[in-house]
Amino acid sequence: MSVERRRIARRTMIQAGIVTGFGFLPAMAGLTGIALAAEPETGSGDMNMDALIAALKSIGGSVCLDAASKLETVNASSGGFDLHLRRAELGAQDALILANALQQMPDLATQHLRSFSASYNPDLNDAGAIVLAGSFPKTMTELGLVGCSLGDAGGTAILEWAQKASSLRMVCVEGNNFSSGLKSEFARLGRLNASLMIVA
Repeated sequence: MSVERRRIARRTMIQAGIVTGFGFLPAMAGLTGIALAAEPETGSGDMNMDALIAALKSIGGSVCLDAASKLETVNASSGGFDLHLRRAELGAQDALILANALQQMPDLATQHLRSFSASYNPDLNDAGAIVLAGSFPKTMTELGLVGCSLGDAGGTAILEWAQKASSLRMVCVEGNNFSSGLKSEFARLGRLNASLMIVA
């Protein structure tokens, strides 16, 4: 099945109401495992990022396919990699696919993820932020989720991850729907860590 047909089928299933709200997580987890297993990929040198490359190809779209091509050239000697998926039309189910792929990768590979951005994907919402926050390595240095329609549930998940990410240097999460209380919590984290810049 082509990448585009798989993407349409997945989106049609979501729109049909088979899964709704936060209840989509268990169902999508099973479907994601099937989708990723269907197309084993090779390449990516010693970093063993096959699962992430396959996930990006499964999601499809020019931004994700371009990112997959770049990851195929990454190896351990490169010192790390960035995953920038801005304006990629990602939704919560796509976030789950990415999160599952990150969790399948060996620790050595995920620890080389320096920067992640999925800014300007307004369909990510809280459900997408929650699953992504649960998969980010604590060694990541930069995170961007600007304008992703996040509320306090997604923002809190990001904040809790950021509080444990000792290498973090920048968090950009402005343009979301955070309460003033949550924005204060992000600001407090920035004050506690002089080397961390937070824009919320």
